[in-house]
Amino acid sequence: MYFMASRISATVWGATGFTGGELLRILAGHPNMELRGAVSRSSAGSPLGAAHLHLRHVFPETVFISAEQGFEAEADLAFLALPHRSSAEVAKKLIERGVKVVDLSADFRLKSASDYLRWYEVEHPCPELLGEAVYGLPELHREAMRDARLISGVGCNAASAVFALLPVAREGLVEDVRIECRVGSSESGLHGGDGSGHPLRSRALRVVTPFVHRHMAELTQELGVPEDMMTMGVTAVELVRGIQCAAHVRLKETLREADIWKLYRAAWIRERFVSLTPAKPAHFRIPDPRFVLGSNRVMTGFVLAADGRRLLAASALDNLMKGAAGSAVQSANIMMGLDENAGLDMMPVYPA
Repeated sequence: MYFMASRISATVWGATGFTGGELLRILAGHPNMELRGAVSRSSAGSPLGAAHLHLRHVFPETVFISAEQGFEAEADLAFLALPHRSSAEVAKKLIERGVKVVDLSADFRLKSASDYLRWYEVEHPCPELLGEAVYGLPELHREAMRDARLISGVGCNAASAVFALLPVAREGLVEDVRIECRVGSSESGLHGGDGSGHPLRSRALRVVTPFVHRHMAELTQELGVPEDMMTMGVTAVELVRGIQCAAHVRLKETLREADIWKLYRAAWIRERFVSLTPAKPAHFRIPDPRFVLGSNRVMTGFVLAADGRRLLAASALDNLMKGAAGSAVQSANIMMGLDENAGLDMMPVYPA
């Protein structure tokens, strides 16, 4: 049953960043949600269009508001596009005020406070909320989202690996896996970090993490693949947005290609935003992010070696959309009783 009210009012926190901008772009075309406030501690009082020139014509009179104003806003829903480690306490205050929350940071992705401490190197400020937060991939937790008041974000690299590996992982077929994510520069955020500047990154193929990435914790939690059976690396490539995940799997048993096709179709055939790459031509078997950029879509594909034991499982998605803002809105639609697909039918932009 869909929400009976004609409009859901929403605030966006961290609204000046890349992910905040994508949330604003989606809300601008959403048939059932309206923006009640764009929160920015650093830009309160400034025009929204000053940070997001591409949205100036959509929000010509909108200015960023302060955190204090954000807490006072009468909103049904809040999207938190805040940095890791600073989102949890905001989420707690909003929930206490009766506002439902979708938190795009890492603060509620893991169910265990000890796991959070290990992977994010800080004590969790609101461990009492970890148990109720629903991991924010509708393809995994659609039913649990319907009664939720707190939905976590997803790690964009973790999401790409989930879409590549779920069909074989949930059947217990993974003996071990080496995951390589090739990522665009927007994954570092608006301000980035050391080495994220264009002169250092352009035309580079930089291996950022060769063996261990914190998103592995999400994969162990969501796919059930033990950490000691997995490595995960990230390579910075010449993209602004997009992730290509290539997961090299050693299967526990010998399979035929027809067996793998059956598993992938069974996993994704009913999912609106997931597509399988074609079997031919061969160069399309491993999906390229350019075919999903700007959309909430994800493409998956695979190649099975002649021995039937080695599988290259792959996916491609837009890290700012299906890896962040798109999945967040899709999850919020379910939580608020709306059509799950509302506001998310934008087509990919190609060529890009």
